[in-house]
Amino acid sequence: MKVSKRYWFISFVLLFFIGCDTSTQKEFFTVNDGKLLDANGQEFVIRGMNVPHAWFPDQSYEALNELTKYNVNCVRIVWESGKEASELEKVVARCVDLQMIPMVELHNATGDSTETKLLEMVDYYTSDQMKNIIIKYEQYLLLNIANEWGDHTMTDEYWRDSYLKAIQKMRDAGYRTTLVIDASGWGQNISPIITYGKDLNDADPMHNILFSVHMYGSWNDVEKIRSNLRKVKQLKLPLIIGEFGYNFNEGDNNLACKVNHEVLLEECQNLQIGYLPWSWTGNNEANQWLDIVSREDWKSLTNWGDDVMNSPEGIKLNALKATLFD
Repeated sequence: MKVSKRYWFISFVLLFFIGCDTSTQKEFFTVNDGKLLDANGQEFVIRGMNVPHAWFPDQSYEALNELTKYNVNCVRIVWESGKEASELEKVVARCVDLQMIPMVELHNATGDSTETKLLEMVDYYTSDQMKNIIIKYEQYLLLNIANEWGDHTMTDEYWRDSYLKAIQKMRDAGYRTTLVIDASGWGQNISPIITYGKDLNDADPMHNILFSVHMYGSWNDVEKIRSNLRKVKQLKLPLIIGEFGYNFNEGDNNLACKVNHEVLLEECQNLQIGYLPWSWTGNNEANQWLDIVSREDWKSLTNWGDDVMNSPEGIKLNALKATLFD
């Protein structure tokens, strides 16, 4: 029987699409069922590091190589609006080359409680110079809108309503990837996330929000750590610990921090919640106890760094890179 070329072409196309499962293929990070998924639709559990690129660009860029020795799979890039986007692109590209997911965060709004300041961060993200970078690398990027926006006086409702506007402006700019939103109270108040997290995600046209809480002096109670992390897991709210410290000098420090980081790491491992300790190095004198490595060489682990990197629940033994790099 003579078969036409048209028949063979149609058959080939049908077989191709039948044989390909495109249901999990995305062009960007997403969230689903309380989990962060990479662009292949596979779960990605962050075992990352905060790195101060805004303040020490050259040293931070060189330090990226060191992070790979500990299997770090995500770099939270400390950045500031007003800086040249080309310098940020250099860092983002290097993270991708080294197979670490870049998460950009803007530090200018830290502790500010005005909606105006939050939307200024959005204006920077949606500027022409930033749009070119974000669209180019969107497959790999996570966008942390504003570091620790909102002090301890902010109401949960004001946090919610302001972020509703910020999210919409980011989506109107065409961004589809996961938006990371810090808790209020200098990042430490998890209440608005638990109360209004679902509302924010439902209101997002992409339904693609990852929440972040920072754990310092407000998290000195181990039961608070356990109960709240289990609560957000039960509610299926996508959450990461975007920053955290430890029990330095029995809490006699500038952050009154006595966080039991062993419990934090254990709970995050059991619940598969992402985390990023603060911070690689470069902290000022008051915060120097939080340096993961020595500021003298940007590579020698401190005691704090050795714990978060090399403990059984630490980064090196548990970090898995995003499958989109495979």
